[in-house]
Amino acid sequence: MISSKTIKTAATGLLCLVGSATLSAQFKTDQEFWSQPHITEGFEASYAIRAKNEPDLTEEEQVVVKQVLDQLQLDNNKETALATILRANGPDATAAYDFIAANFYAEKGDLKNAIKYYDQAAKKFPSFLRAVRNGAIMKVKEGRYEAARKDFTKAINLGAKDTTTMGLLGLCYVNTEKYFSAETAYREAIVLDPDVKDWQVGLAKSLLQQRKYEEGIAVLEQILVDDPENDILWSSAANAFLGLEDAETAVAIQEIVDRLGKSTPDSLVFMGNIYMSRSLNELALTYFQRAIQKEANQEPDVYVSVAETMTARGTYDEAKVVIKDIRSNFGEKLDDEQKLSILRLEAQIALAEGLGEQVIPILEELIERDPLDGQALLLLAEFNSGKGTIDGYSRADLYYERASKVRKWEVRALLSWARSYVSRERFGKAIPLLERIQVIDPQDHIGRYLEQVRKVHIATLGL
Repeated sequence: MISSKTIKTAATGLLCLVGSATLSAQFKTDQEFWSQPHITEGFEASYAIRAKNEPDLTEEEQVVVKQVLDQLQLDNNKETALATILRANGPDATAAYDFIAANFYAEKGDLKNAIKYYDQAAKKFPSFLRAVRNGAIMKVKEGRYEAARKDFTKAINLGAKDTTTMGLLGLCYVNTEKYFSAETAYREAIVLDPDVKDWQVGLAKSLLQQRKYEEGIAVLEQILVDDPENDILWSSAANAFLGLEDAETAVAIQEIVDRLGKSTPDSLVFMGNIYMSRSLNELALTYFQRAIQKEANQEPDVYVSVAETMTARGTYDEAKVVIKDIRSNFGEKLDDEQKLSILRLEAQIALAEGLGEQVIPILEELIERDPLDGQALLLLAEFNSGKGTIDGYSRADLYYERASKVRKWEVRALLSWARSYVSRERFGKAIPLLERIQVIDPQDHIGRYLEQVRKVHIATLGL
């Protein structure tokens, strides 16, 4: 384990060089987040009614509220106090009753009833600032960010301008993907209280989501110097460096997360992908293997995608290792589509390695299961074409034709079929296939290839 001093120095050094779609706006657990002083102090669960922007009480209502306060002072029995308020409440009663009931429900964690009574209080008395604001806070806790945003905006119009209101408004904007507005709200919250880390993290996310990488990284730098062992923020910084196309520093940062002993499957896959993109395939494989073994309850999709990428890049040895690990670690969790994907990859690798005869039964089984399995049809077409025999070409043409009728595989099948005809010097057959590609999905390199084939075809005709 490297020391905090070393990590702190690294934070200052690395981040002074430097967005991230994965940055969490809330890096604490829900309970930790809502128990923080800037939240609990901001949520005023008082039961006295203020004069300004709040309803006046009749003498009878004042007696009920005093009775409730006396009960709380006597034995702090909030259930009895709540029952007293609910008995006195009604459609024509003061909004103060609704507000006090809402506070009781909020303290109990009954969000549904807390929101109900805050909304009722605000409906009865539209300028009831605390009812509007507290209701917004409860809606954030419930994940109703758009509704909370509207309430916070109303609260600000009524005069609220505290760090909790502005910070949670920023959180609402982030969760409704209004990142410019989130940035504005978070900056205001930070001005009001510069020590709240949640607002700094939210500001970093809103900046990075707008691709304001330099500004976002400056915020991350400040947070990481104070919290140098926060692995989520380190990973976010790595993503930010990728946003700046600085893969070297991104990898260096993820290495710090790894040395902290806080690597996650996601961070290990991140590193594996970086190394694979730099053709450091053996090193990439070690990270992918560690990621697979890191947690038992992962979804295998990401690793199937890794195997597909490796196969497409021609790194067959590494792909076979990943496939083996997928089978051994996720065997029972693989769904039918994932199993079929792995079979296709194994067939593709075997064909590339000259072991086609061994996988023909697998490909034929895939087609039997799904007659529109374009990849299996194309692999069979290419295998048969590669035989270079009359019978092989005949079979290949049948499979090419079927594969070209599968929309997802149409262009690839047509191009492979055209190349097969060119290899047989049947240029006239290749031309209409290439022309069809240019109608479906025009591409410059296909256009150039088409012109070359046309010229050769004309030459062979002696024209």
